Formats: sequence, C-alpha cells, structure tokens
Amino acid sequence: MKNATAQQRFRYWFDNLMSRGTKSLLLVLGVITAVVVIIGGLISVALGGPDGSGESSVGGSIWFTLMHAINTGVLAKEEGTVVYLFVMTIVTLVGIFITSFLIGTISNGIKDKVADLQRGHSPVIEKGHVVIIGFDENATSILEELILANANQKDAVVVVMADKEKTAMEHIIRDRIEDVGNTRIICRSGKPDSVSDLKVCSLDTCKSIIVNLPDDFMTVKTILACESLLDELGNKDAYITAVIRDREVLGPAKIAGGDRVEILNFQKTIGRLMVQASRHPGMSSILSELLSFKGNEIYVEDIPAAVGKNIREINLSLPTSTAIGIVHNGQNILNPPTDQTVQAGDQLILLAHDDDATRMQEPAVPETSAYQLEPNVSEAPHTMLVLGYSDMLKQILLEEDAHSAPGSRAIVAAEPGKIDTDMMPNPDELTNITLDMRECKIYSRKVLERLVAEGPSCILLMSDPELDGEEADARTIMLQLQLTDIGEDIGADIPLTIEMNSTRNQRLSQMMRATDFVVSSRVVAKMMVQVAEERRKKDILNDLLSDGGSAVYMKPITRYVHVDKPVDYYTLGASAARYGEIAIGYKKVDNEDGSFETVVNPRSKEAMTFDENDDIIVIARG
Repeated sequence: MKNATAQQRFRYWFDNLMSRGTKSLLLVLGVITAVVVIIGGLISVALGGPDGSGESSVGGSIWFTLMHAINTGVLAKEEGTVVYLFVMTIVTLVGIFITSFLIGTISNGIKDKVADLQRGHSPVIEKGHVVIIGFDENATSILEELILANANQKDAVVVVMADKEKTAMEHIIRDRIEDVGNTRIICRSGKPDSVSDLKVCSLDTCKSIIVNLPDDFMTVKTILACESLLDELGNKDAYITAVIRDREVLGPAKIAGGDRVEILNFQKTIGRLMVQASRHPGMSSILSELLSFKGNEIYVEDIPAAVGKNIREINLSLPTSTAIGIVHNGQNILNPPTDQTVQAGDQLILLAHDDDATRMQEPAVPETSAYQLEPNVSEAPHTMLVLGYSDMLKQILLEEDAHSAPGSRAIVAAEPGKIDTDMMPNPDELTNITLDMRECKIYSRKVLERLVAEGPSCILLMSDPELDGEEADARTIMLQLQLTDIGEDIGADIPLTIEMNSTRNQRLSQMMRATDFVVSSRVVAKMMVQVAEERRKKDILNDLLSDGGSAVYMKPITRYVHVDKPVDYYTLGASAARYGEIAIGYKKVDNEDGSFETVVNPRSKEAMTFDENDDIIVIARG
C-alpha cells in the first residue's frame, strides 16, 4: 500500500474528528474562532489599532476582534484605516460562516438527541421499580394488574423494555390503558437478551423483573442475562418471574435463573383452568378473581388473636375475610387439618377485599339444624368434545383424565393436518378416558351436527395458535355461533368453554350464550404480577391450581345445607368444615335462563336461601 500524503492524513484525521458528533463539531468551531480572533487581534495591534496610533493593547484588540466575529453590526459602526477595516471585514465574514455553522450544528445536535431519546436508549434512574421485558398483547394485561397492585402506593414505577420502538409502545399503552393511576410507565428499547441494553433499565435498584416473551428459548437467554447482570450489579433482593410454555424447557430455565427465578408452567396452569371451567361453569372467573388485585386478594398476615385456634374457629370470627391456610415454619399449608391450630409465629393465608382490614370478632354460632349430610356422589362417565388443536391440548387431556370417571371419552376434532399426534398423550398415559382423534372440517355445520349428536357433556373451543390472535378469535366465534344454533335446533343445552386471545373479543362473544371463557393471556398476566409483587405467593397459587393437595372446587349446595330455609354464610362455612373443606363462596343459578353469578368471600354473611341447582365454592383436598 502507498504511503498516504500529508493531505490524505489530515483529511482522514478531520473525518474521524467530525464523525464523533456534535461535541467534536463544536470543538472544531471553537478552535477556528479562537485562532481567527487571536490572529485578527494581533494584526490589529501590529497595524497600530483602528487609527494607526499604536495605542491599542493586545487584550483590547482581541476583544474588539471577537465582537466583530460574533456581531456583524459592529463593522458598520467601525472607523479606521483601510487595512484595518479590511482585516475586520475578513474577521466578520469568518464570524458569519462560523455562526451559521454553529446554529446548524446545535440544531442538528438537539434533533439527534431528541431522536435518541425517542428511540429509548437513555438510562433509567429509579428505585424499587418493576421491569417488564418484552411487549405484546400480554404486556398491557400485566400493566393493568400492576396498576391495580400499585393503587395504594405513591409514585410507583414500571419500566418496559422490548425490541420495539419506544414511541410505538407508548402509543399502544395510551390507547389500551385509560387510567394509569399512581403508576408511571417508562418505555425503553433494546434486545431482551443483551446485557448492555438491560443496563438502561436500572436493574441494580429494581424490585423484580417480569420476563414476558413468547419464545421459550429467548426467555431462557433473557433469564440468564438478567441473573448475571443482577449478580454483577449486586442486587441481591430482586428476582425474576417468567412463563415457560414447553415443559421440556422448564429445567434449563430454572438452571439459568437459579435461586433468583420463579418459573410458571403455562400449559399446566391454562390446562387445569380449561378443564375446571368445562366441568364447573364459572370456575374461570373465580380463579381469575383470586389471581387479580381487583376485588378479593390473597394476603399473608400476622394475627395474634388467631393463636390457639383452628381454621374453622377462625373463620367463624372473621366478618370480612376468609382464612384458607397457615404459614408454619415457612411452609404454606392450605386447608390444614381441623386439629391443627395456629401457633405463635405462624401467619394466616387470607382471602380478603383489598380495602378491608382483617380483624376478629366474637365467633358466630352456626345453625346446625340447617346442616345437610350427603355422601359424595360418584361421578358418571362422560364425553368431552374438543374442537381445534393447540400445543397445550396434551396437558388438558391429562388434567381431564385425572378428574374423570373410568369409561369417559375425549373426542378431539380438528382441521386436516392440524393434529400433531406426537404431541398427544399415549394410551398408557390415560387411565380414565379413551381418546378419539378425528381430522374433519370442523367449521362445517354438517360435521358439527354429527359431533354434537354423540352427546358430549361439555365442549371446549380451542384457539388456533398458528393464526393471528384476531383471526383465531373470529374463527372461534364462528364455531360458537354454529353450535349455539345447533343447540337451539335440537333443544340441547351443552356447556361451551371458549378460549379467547383478547378480552375485546370475549365481550363480543358474550353477546351470545356461552358457559365460560378462558383468556389465557389475562390469566398468565395476573399470575405473573401476583408472583412479581410477592414471591411467596407462587407456591400458594400453584397449590390452588394443582390437581394434588388442596385446590378450588365447586360442589352441590345440597351436600351442605337444606335448600328450603335461609342460612347465613357462617353456617355454610361451618357445614363445609365438617368435610374438611373451607367455603370461600357460592354460585347461584338463575333457573329461568341458566345464567349464574359467582360470589367469592361475600361481604354480606347474612342469611339467604339457596336453590338445589346452586353450588358452593370450596378449597378441598383432591
């Protein structure tokens, strides 16, 4: 390679200097101005000043030269020799050039800075904030829950970071969330798995991190990046909450996050909820309320007055809340045995309204004459019809098998080529149900009529994961319309449980009759926020949604109290305690149109009359 000339070297140096941005440009302009002013001032002194008398000082000449450079009006009033005026004219012309260039440079610098701020790359300086990594339909649901959780806090902050434009995220948030309450939402742009990008979210001072990404592999990478950055920054208190959809990725995700991560199993949670909703209409709204910060919430509190009492005695003394468990030696015990009492140092797990103070009063006296004693009725075999296919169908079928009577059937009907048989349960994994998989045109009325003619006791409408959320919901609504029409034609009242992607489409779908809805994104968002706000709630929620231990169930009211006389809620709860269960609410059915109302932890515990079609909501052992 040829040696570069002096001109090329200077140009190369100058290009590098100018490419460094506004600061370099201002430095160059400052140097040029200083050189021109000093040289002009020295020439003025050499010429003897304006009139050639030689009375001008060096400092004064430089000052007057600077005035000529930055103010063109000075030249018009200047008097002196021809040579002096010529020099000042040159200085003024250079000043005009420099001033023009300076204005443009500052303007471009401000514009670039504003553009950089709009791109969302500036660091966040906050403390005790929650960081959400990833932005999609689910993110606004998470934000809504955090806003509810922060209702009693002053100046709560949530930082959202995603590989999207900051202004686009802010626009979506403003469009979908009308009132942010006391919560400030700050958006930043960056790659979720980039440590350098994550640093702008101030992870060293954050309270918790929610990883909200649709891809499990990217979720694991992001967990690993967050964990290493929290260690580097010395934040020992913050932890990570994430959702994993594929069960096989759960292990790597836990290894990536170590003790800092709380992993939620998406398929197991939604699968359990879908089965419960199909078997007990209204269950999804109950579990959604338990997962929400609106209305009733799960609290863990110290109540000294409860020491020495068991759960049954405590609930007879609680006017506005319901005790559902005990924290003993750091372990959560839901629905503890009736002979287990609260010890000093134990805490109560309570279901209460967020604005009600937990207090104990004189115990109520249940009306034992209202008790009904009926054994559990063995469930008869039934048929469940599933329309559509998704990756979590295997988990749904496993959950259904665990709760079904022997001899039950599950018919899975989906469009040709949609069913992945490798992802379905093997026959040896199913004990109580027989699986019947069919590929057929499920949007055809004739096909639907043949399927309904087989007498399913419940129908699940699954959202197609391969389609856009709006398109998938549109197809689900089409199936709902056809099934509603078929049911009216044959006079059948078949419970429909519908999986929706959007709450907006759910409201549209509610214009027609449907038994229950499951909006998976909302359920996951609520559970993530519960865990992000209080880490120990994860184990409690897992117990409530699990098929082992104690969980939420609906049972006929006739098993607990007589339906021909008014009973108060204390009596209802005391009757449930005889079976080792905790009453947390009830479901009342309108016998005229089949609609129902679910009430969790009723504020009014006054006497009311139940109907034989009503149910009690209990926490019971499986």
